[in-house]
Amino acid sequence: MLKNKNFFIGIDLGWKEKRTTGICVLDEKQNKILLKDVFGKDVLKFVSPYLKNTEVIAIDAPLTKGRGKGKMRLYEKFLSTSIFRKEKVNPLPPALISKLSDFAREIVKKLEKKGFVLDLNLIEVFPTLIKKICRGPSSVNLPRTVLCQTENQEMALICAWTAFLHYQFKTRWLGYKDGFLFLPEMSFWKKDWREKFYQAWKSRSRLKYHYLITNIFK
Repeated sequence: MLKNKNFFIGIDLGWKEKRTTGICVLDEKQNKILLKDVFGKDVLKFVSPYLKNTEVIAIDAPLTKGRGKGKMRLYEKFLSTSIFRKEKVNPLPPALISKLSDFAREIVKKLEKKGFVLDLNLIEVFPTLIKKICRGPSSVNLPRTVLCQTENQEMALICAWTAFLHYQFKTRWLGYKDGFLFLPEMSFWKKDWREKFYQAWKSRSRLKYHYLITNIFK
């Protein structure tokens, strides 16, 4: 029965009028309850049966609005520095996906009306980066991605897994008042990525990123 379970929802948000949104719902034992691609406009319809018992929702999309060049948030600027560009895990400027960004904030408002709180139990994640920096499924107990039929579903699965970790207080954040990104704690990271991230943080411009804060190293 749904009422006897706690759920963790991952959403790889796509375009409103296209079937490019991946949805994954996991329970506390990380059993797959739902994994499918849907039209963006239908995302809330598919997750609504689970919302009452959902602990955390993790979404891959810009959930807040930046004011910098390209409408980028401060954490996005940091993740666009050379180390991340070289590894091809730098985020797209929200200005290039303005309709998706607007749609994401629309979803946030609707979820807030249902009791979810941004940066508390409604979090923004970046599964492309998480997939790159974290160890494989067998090491982190991530449900095997062979269950996924599309890349959208795989990204949604990673989002849902991160939501589960967040519930267990095993995530860390990076950001500023213009938006926060949540990542698995460093115990799940590959050793080389711990060093790469540390070097990127250490070499960042203190003037440019004066306000950027993180608890990743704690």
